[in-house]
Amino acid sequence: MRDPKLLGGPFQAPTFWTWFCVAKLLSGEPLDEREAELFRRCTGRTKLPDGPVRALIFLSGRRSGKDRFMSAVAIYRAALAADWSQTLSQGEQGVVLLLGADKKQARILRSYCAGLLQAPLLSSLVTRNTEERVEFRNGAVLEIATNDADLVRGRSAIAVLGTEACFWRTDGASASNDEEVVGAAEPGMAMIPDGGLLMMASSVHRRRGYMHRRWKELHGNDEADDICWLSPSSTMNPALPASVVEKALAKDPARARAEFLSIWREDVSDFIPMDVLESATDFGVRERPPQPSTRYFAFTDAAGGTGKDGFAICLGHRDKHGAVILDVLRERAPRFVPADVVKEYADILRRYGIRSIKGDRYSSGWNANEWERNGIHYEPSDLTKSELFLSALPMLLSGQARLLDSEKLRLQFVGLERRVHSNGRESVGDDGRTGSHDDLANVCAGVLAELKEDWSGGRAIFEVYRQQAEAERIAGDSPFIKRDKPEPIKRTWAVGSVEWQLEQEGRGSPPPQNDTPAIGRAAPAPNLDEVWNEKLKKAGLVA
Repeated sequence: MRDPKLLGGPFQAPTFWTWFCVAKLLSGEPLDEREAELFRRCTGRTKLPDGPVRALIFLSGRRSGKDRFMSAVAIYRAALAADWSQTLSQGEQGVVLLLGADKKQARILRSYCAGLLQAPLLSSLVTRNTEERVEFRNGAVLEIATNDADLVRGRSAIAVLGTEACFWRTDGASASNDEEVVGAAEPGMAMIPDGGLLMMASSVHRRRGYMHRRWKELHGNDEADDICWLSPSSTMNPALPASVVEKALAKDPARARAEFLSIWREDVSDFIPMDVLESATDFGVRERPPQPSTRYFAFTDAAGGTGKDGFAICLGHRDKHGAVILDVLRERAPRFVPADVVKEYADILRRYGIRSIKGDRYSSGWNANEWERNGIHYEPSDLTKSELFLSALPMLLSGQARLLDSEKLRLQFVGLERRVHSNGRESVGDDGRTGSHDDLANVCAGVLAELKEDWSGGRAIFEVYRQQAEAERIAGDSPFIKRDKPEPIKRTWAVGSVEWQLEQEGRGSPPPQNDTPAIGRAAPAPNLDEVWNEKLKKAGLVA
């Protein structure tokens, strides 16, 4: 990295000495006194490594130089670290995998690698160079792609390098979540003579996933072979102007502390777990035909057709029990002509007897005019996207929503994050750095939010309670049936951001019902909110 004829061209400034320290860790070279002090400060360790580091979790802020360094390591590992044709079995091809969080990140990595390979000594080692891979004379291949477990699995990987890994998918339902990608890579490196190299780098984000788990396990742990490095942006890039960080902190303190100071975010959490979505899904049902005497509602998320967002609609209705049933879910991916999509969707709406549609306020002018030209009245929603998601959440948690079978819809919901801002306001949305979208989730939430009844407070809890009690009664496993030896049963209801837990010990009372007094006159129906809140007070769950 010091030789400008090889990889050193972009690393000539004196401020890059911090990265030379990291390079020495990977090669096993001894650290000088200044580098040793930096190592102890950033790893929390007191002992220096006594050989090359084969697994490095590198957490540092934005503008610290991570992508440039990772690209240099990838080329070094593929082209210069060994004559892999002599090391691997005959016909076996060693692969260095440089993985970005999304396609945009992968393009940035390709650009860095292309710049480094312009050095004459390195370019002479290249036998073939395409958009996806670079082949070298020593039998190694450098592949630059997005994080995909199928790409990694079964390969003879001499190195796996992942960037922005804190922003990879973390949900267990994704076949290419962070744990799956790393788990697929490790067996492929096991047969490499030197053990291969795993380096995962990122700025910090929320407290979950592979990177957060490894940080907890490795940082400050002198006994572990693997190393976790944690540093703010200014440590790795002393040339970063302090004004940049100060401006970011003033604009969004929580985000800036994570992105520049490497402080894990406390204000971000998952919006909804996959198991809740799966329980709300009617698997095998892709679309429901229109039914007579049913009133349908439609919601749309429009797009211009030239960007990255799709143009989506969702249709649904409310059944006699108050549950919201999704009937149609459509999306047109770009590129498209918006007028053609509106015409297509208007025909669908007419089949379901719908003469108006709601949507967000995106380009409400042309959007409304285009719908009107097709005989459909367009009305902007009073709720923001975040408000739609937050309003739809109790419906999903209480079992009062039935979704169509769409894996893309479920993954979009799982990809949403919930944030609590410094003023106490909540917002929901995708972080945007994973390259994912929320078009289908948005229109689904729009239908749920617009069709839901008043499910606030005790009524939502009581309805979950009533449905579960009814299911257990039918199954013969009700806590309200007297047993010789009562068994403790724990129930949890989650409504919005609040959870209530109640211990039933087999001697509880059934849900409140309308009793008929002895004089034969029907008593007024109880207020379910008041009844249920009284039960929670007796259980000591609310004040």
